[in-house]
Amino acid sequence: MPTSLASGPFLSLRHDPSCGRQREPEPVNGHGHTHTLPYRPPVSSAPFASLRAAPPSASHDSHTHAHVRPHWESPSTGTNGTNGVNGVNGTTQYTSDDAFLKLGSPQQDVLLLHGPRQKYSLEKAKDIPSLKSDDEILIQVLAIGLNPVDWKGPDYNFGQPSYPWVNGRDFAGLVVRAPRKPSRVQSGDVVFGPSTDYRDVRKAAYQEYVVTTDYNVARIPHGVPVHTGAAIGVAFVAAAIGLGTSLGLDFSSLARDAPLGPDLYQLVRSVHRSHFPDDVHAEVFEGIPYDERPTRGDWIVIWGGSSTTGIFALQLAKLAGLRVIAVADVAKNGKRLIDFGADMLVDRFDHQRALDVIRSITANQLRFAIDVAGTESATHLQEVLHTSAAEKRAHLLGFTGLPKTKVIDVQQHTVPIKIFHAAPAVGEAIMTWVEELLVAKTLKFPDIEVADGGLAGINAALDKMRSGAVSGKRIVVPITESASPSPSIPAAIATAPADLPSNDLAYADQLNSDPNRIQFAYWVPNVSGGLVISKIPQRTNWDLKSNRRYAQTAERVGFEYALSQIRFMAGYGAENQHEPVTFSQALLHSTERLKLIVALLPGPWNPAVAAKQLASLDNYTDGRVAVNIVSGWFKAEFTAIGQWWLDHAERYRRSREFIECLRGIWTHDSFTYKGDFYRFHDYPLKPKPVALPGRPHPEIFQGGNSADARENAGAVSDVYFMNGNTLEGFLAQIADVRERARRHGREARVRFAVNGFVIVRDSEAEAVAVLRDIQGKADPAAVEGFRQQVANAGASSREGRGMWADSAFEDLVQYNDGFKTKLIGTKEQVADRILLLKSIGVDILLTAFLHYEEEIRAFGETVLPLVRRLEKQGRGRDSEFEIRLTGDVYRERK
Repeated sequence: MPTSLASGPFLSLRHDPSCGRQREPEPVNGHGHTHTLPYRPPVSSAPFASLRAAPPSASHDSHTHAHVRPHWESPSTGTNGTNGVNGVNGTTQYTSDDAFLKLGSPQQDVLLLHGPRQKYSLEKAKDIPSLKSDDEILIQVLAIGLNPVDWKGPDYNFGQPSYPWVNGRDFAGLVVRAPRKPSRVQSGDVVFGPSTDYRDVRKAAYQEYVVTTDYNVARIPHGVPVHTGAAIGVAFVAAAIGLGTSLGLDFSSLARDAPLGPDLYQLVRSVHRSHFPDDVHAEVFEGIPYDERPTRGDWIVIWGGSSTTGIFALQLAKLAGLRVIAVADVAKNGKRLIDFGADMLVDRFDHQRALDVIRSITANQLRFAIDVAGTESATHLQEVLHTSAAEKRAHLLGFTGLPKTKVIDVQQHTVPIKIFHAAPAVGEAIMTWVEELLVAKTLKFPDIEVADGGLAGINAALDKMRSGAVSGKRIVVPITESASPSPSIPAAIATAPADLPSNDLAYADQLNSDPNRIQFAYWVPNVSGGLVISKIPQRTNWDLKSNRRYAQTAERVGFEYALSQIRFMAGYGAENQHEPVTFSQALLHSTERLKLIVALLPGPWNPAVAAKQLASLDNYTDGRVAVNIVSGWFKAEFTAIGQWWLDHAERYRRSREFIECLRGIWTHDSFTYKGDFYRFHDYPLKPKPVALPGRPHPEIFQGGNSADARENAGAVSDVYFMNGNTLEGFLAQIADVRERARRHGREARVRFAVNGFVIVRDSEAEAVAVLRDIQGKADPAAVEGFRQQVANAGASSREGRGMWADSAFEDLVQYNDGFKTKLIGTKEQVADRILLLKSIGVDILLTAFLHYEEEIRAFGETVLPLVRRLEKQGRGRDSEFEIRLTGDVYRERK
């Protein structure tokens, strides 16, 4: 069974290739130490070629280098300079001798169905299913959740495409093979998921290893037992798709304080029809009209409310603001249903009285109903909907059956469950949301009965379900040692240990506890078109709902800042732009730790207005506001809104006055100022911003490469933003600004931030290939337009060159030379380069990504904690060592 828990917001372990079987010791080196390998006959490992393609990731706690040793490391540490790890940078180099990969084809036990109305047969010596695509993962099954279809399918001969067949819809387990693409799911994660693709036997749960996709699983947070995860998948997904797609309930706007979910109604309609099977097209694309979707306060009836699907449908409906009537065995399950949030209970045993009660409660205005019990109860619900006096058409959703006849004023709906595995965007949206709901402890779970016997015990558990002895609960079967008379999941796996943080923000606080750490920020995509001027598809959205999700994810995984962009008009891929102050306010109110850097343009903004806005925001959010003063590079933008376009030096002189005014307004009881651009006389701003230790007012950021920009940084700014550059360029900029700060009496008071576009993949070649794809699909007209605008902006500078004068076409594809920062490679390479930047004086790394939907989370869960571990080992302090190690990547090419 898996062992070795890892810290973080989600449960993570290392897998046990033996799946709990008998082990025998084997020597591993010449020092007499042994480890255990699963006992297997010496057979060919050829069937497992797919497993060798992407070995499991290893821990990086022993991050060292083979040839360059920092001064604090003892020369005797490790073997061959690697601290005993095979390879460099703490990465284990897997070969064909890896214990897991050595296993021959008779590797797992499987529960097979050989024909209709037969019992399942436990069979051994079956191949582990192989991976076929980059988004597939291999999971060692820890627990299986049983569903009624698991016995109804064999008994009534449906759902088995052929025989022999493997069934099973719900599982929880350990990821032993991660996807070969960037993903929130990594090797060692403990996950759960449903098998909705029942025609793919690799994905069935009744086996020791199961294949699925990374977008069809959710990670289990600390504090949630693994066997609980095995009871969630199918029921939650069916409830979410049924309510969100078939009935059109919008989870992106909730009535309760909970993580926001997707608007599945809109999401599925944004996916091309060809991605979905033909048999769900009608439900997905010609289903409920937009103007008939449920709204807050509407009544919905759930017949079968005590079932697991009913329980989750009830909770999701309540989150979205509906009023819920649960029809069930009230005497048996009434209290539980009230605890789950039901507004009213109706007993199911007298169906005519139940319909009369429903009509009374809803004043005969019912428009929405869900049936989870069967055709008979669905027919009763159609009757009450048909006689409703509501003006709009009614809608009936059947999970297990619908009335045999239809009536004109009631639209019948099914659950298009196939969209969950057919469209990655749909699966990912649902599973990331359920992760967030679990972390926030929003969901309540059904009662769970744990069955004995492992795979061999499933037949007895299904017999119990056949008999009707199971009501209002889920049966979960742990998969452990088959020989054990009473197998169960070990306590270390079933529940999280108390010393690990169960609060996701506590994890981030712990990660960022070192005061000498490098800090991480990200560009807020509040303008359309993503962060590159390219026609490459980008899974990055610019709407507020998506950005709330990005912000909440970012602060959970350790990001400390987010920079909102300022743009007044379309240009170079950014056809739509949200205003940064109000947008930042929305993100601040959706987060608890994240600081928002609000970008402002002197000219359109008066410092009095800006100071007032930001001071108020700072008070609303306990001091989480900062500001970035942008002097301006887009002439057409200024002239379009009636603002004077000043020469370069004058724009920066105005910015300097703007910053001086902000600082003065925020720190003086009564502020007076006489400048060429701004004047104040005894201006008393109240309330002032929040004063924090070491932060008397919101931090003031400012960028630019010119001498004017560097002079402003040294004279008045708190943080100086740099574009991507060469090593020599970075060193020169930092030294110049530090000298200017010294001349202004501000030595050691200016911090440095650098922009970097991040592409992390399993190999450097893969990362570089993504970069080439971005650049190869660049929009030439847009890039050239951008180049002309910035050239014009810099023409009047004292250097006569401008900020992007040394940028090639390929560099300009990312606005602020982010490719030059070289954060493109494996997570180990990117971590090394970040530490080099830290060692030469960079305090904050401003990141951008191609696919915000998954990469901001992946960076926070892989690269960021690796950087923190290396910082604890002393990395990032010695610039000479870091330059010797990594500097060649950045050196200027002549």
